[in-house]
Amino acid sequence: MQTIENSLLRLSIDEQGAELVSVISPNNQRDYFKNGINQSKLAIFFAENEQKDNLASSLPWTIIDKGDTQVSFALIDDTASYKQFPYHFEVILTYQLEGNRIAVKCYVQNNSHKQMPFSLKLVLDQLVDWQIEPIMENVELTQDELKLELSSPQLNLQVGDGRVCAVQDDKLLAGDSNTEYHLSLTLN
Repeated sequence: MQTIENSLLRLSIDEQGAELVSVISPNNQRDYFKNGINQSKLAIFFAENEQKDNLASSLPWTIIDKGDTQVSFALIDDTASYKQFPYHFEVILTYQLEGNRIAVKCYVQNNSHKQMPFSLKLVLDQLVDWQIEPIMENVELTQDELKLELSSPQLNLQVGDGRVCAVQDDKLLAGDSNTEYHLSLTLN
C-alpha cells in the first residue's frame, strides 16, 4: 500500500491495480471512501476496445515516482499481454494531492508502429449512501455535510448503479504517439 498526504488529506493506493482505496482527513480521521461496511475505491480499466480483459488488473503496476504528495505507477505490456492485445504500450497513472483536490492523470503511450484501439475507464464504485447528481460536465456526490465533485475535460462522466465512471471508449491512438487524460476529485 502506498500513502501520500498533505495537511488536508491522506490517500492510500493499492499497488495491485493502482487503485485508490482510501481518502482520509487527518483532522477528523474520517475515511471518505468508507461508509459502514461499504468501501469505495477508484479503479482503472484499460483494455482493447470491446474486450473484456482488463489489462490494468492482469498486469503488474510498478511505482516509478514517489513523493510526499504524489505517486506514479506504470503499466507496461509483456509477452503474455502482447498475445491477447498485440500492441506495445505504457500507461502511467499519477495521483497528486493539491490542497483538497486529488488530481488523477493517466498517460497512455502507444509504442507500436500501428494504430492501437483501446478503452480507458476510471470507476468510483460502492457509492451506496451517496446522492449522485450530474451537473453540466461534472458529477457531484453528497453525503451528510460532505461534498465530492468529479470533473474531467477529456473523459465522459457516466452515473449509474451506485458508481461514477470516467470513460474514454473506442479510442484509436496512432502508432508511436501518446495521449493524456485528467480526472479531478475535489472534497468540500
